Amino acid sequence: MEDQTAFDHESLAFKKLSHSQWTDYFLSVPISDSELDVITREIDILKPEVRDLISSQGDDETLKKKVLLIQLLLSLGLAFHFENEIKDIVIHAFQRIDDIMGNEMNLSTLSSIFRVFRTYGHNISSNVFNRFAKDDGKFEESLMEDTKGILSLYEAAHLGTTADDIFEEALKFTSSHLESLLEGGTCLPHVSRLIRNTLYLPQRWNMEALVAREYISFYEQEEDHDKMLLKLAKLSFKLLQMHYIKELQTFITWWKELGVTSKMPSQFREQIVEAWLAGLMMYFEPQYSGGRIIAAKFNYLLTILDDACDDYFSIPEITSLVDCVERWSPNDVHTLEDLSRLVFQLSLDIFEDIERGVRSQGKPYHLKEMLEELKILVRASLDLVKWARGNKVPGFEEFVEIGGTALTTYATLMYSFVGMGDTVGKEAYEWVRSRPRLIKSLAAKGRLMDDVTDFEKDMSNGFAANAINYYMKQFEVSKEKAMLECQKMIADVNKTINEELLKTTAVPCRVLKQALNFGRLLHVLYSKSDDIYNCSEGKLKEYIATLLVDPIRL
Repeated sequence: MEDQTAFDHESLAFKKLSHSQWTDYFLSVPISDSELDVITREIDILKPEVRDLISSQGDDETLKKKVLLIQLLLSLGLAFHFENEIKDIVIHAFQRIDDIMGNEMNLSTLSSIFRVFRTYGHNISSNVFNRFAKDDGKFEESLMEDTKGILSLYEAAHLGTTADDIFEEALKFTSSHLESLLEGGTCLPHVSRLIRNTLYLPQRWNMEALVAREYISFYEQEEDHDKMLLKLAKLSFKLLQMHYIKELQTFITWWKELGVTSKMPSQFREQIVEAWLAGLMMYFEPQYSGGRIIAAKFNYLLTILDDACDDYFSIPEITSLVDCVERWSPNDVHTLEDLSRLVFQLSLDIFEDIERGVRSQGKPYHLKEMLEELKILVRASLDLVKWARGNKVPGFEEFVEIGGTALTTYATLMYSFVGMGDTVGKEAYEWVRSRPRLIKSLAAKGRLMDDVTDFEKDMSNGFAANAINYYMKQFEVSKEKAMLECQKMIADVNKTINEELLKTTAVPCRVLKQALNFGRLLHVLYSKSDDIYNCSEGKLKEYIATLLVDPIRL
């Protein structure tokens, strides 16, 4: 057993570091390839035991237990090991839905099964929860004694669509009761911690790696935990942590070799660890290690472009840069001023670097589609800057649409596909380019969440291009009213996103999951009025410590 004191010391040491010291810290972390091999072998020994549990034959009660096991695997970050088996079980279980759920009166069980079906694209009706409600639509007061059930119902309600009216009441009922439990201090410490984490971000909208790390800690404290599953979850997450550190070291080394930072003005952000972390939010599984490095490089470039447009370049300089990006000719580098030249050359170099890495896949459309999306992005960014610095006031809807593009919604999905190799085909890129309702909803959500979070900062900096500002002007309402209306829009668009995830059949499930993961990224970055990408203390440092600095105890 490893010494917890050592972990506490390491975490405290990291939390004392300034933001500028993070890169050197992670470069100094030793990673043993032999330890990686040992952990991989241990995982391979345990996986067949879980596979047997999932695949075993049995009656309806056995099938129900399998579905509950799937929810546990999702929470522990283990489901990706058994995706094929899980897919088959969920299809079979959904065909027997009336048999396995017809007489189920355990709120936790029913909520967990509901979550599994919706997570895997099966549109189970929310009417199953009517059995827990009274004639007036309110939930039975007796449920307040069932903390586990209340927590699971709260999670289930976040998978609601525009047709799931019962979840409005469910969220009021569960959130109120969970907050009362925290205030009362009657729960065990590990249960209180889970409730607090869930109220901050439910699993539906949290990044998978963080869900797994937090749930493993909770599950270990549960008296009835399965020792084999717990061991596998710890080994799997330990392996992920080691992969993550190696990726981050590769990315940091690449960034240092670029030598760009010393040439940039102080207004440009040095968001290196953050750029990698945003990639982790798009996919956490070990097979996408290369994809996360690609994502980190793109995120770094997008941050540089954002700073150039928002904070440093004049409108003529941005226009010249945008024109060069749209032509995408290396010969244009010398037509630009010094800093614009550096930014455009960096763009060319990063694309060339990534192209070398993916050339072996034999799919040239990967980078071509990403480049086309970058051109659309920089043009949208120019529109925003013109609105921010000029006298023209766009309509609220026009701003949200253009602003959603400038927020990198479409570009982020495209680069996440580039890092997935054969998993994603050409139809995924064409689907995003067609601007389906699901992706347009994500773009609107991102714009609104960002602007609700950054409104005060934008106004104090004289940056008028903010959805709250334009809503106030168009509808002649107060800041408070505009904030409230935009928050309602975010809640409504979440329902639309859930609905479209269930309805969309044009692309594979893994592509849809990338869309969901972008929605999760938005919640992680902008929940509770925190813009963690631009704040190196607080939640950001806490997440990095949890995921990377504190090794999980085996």
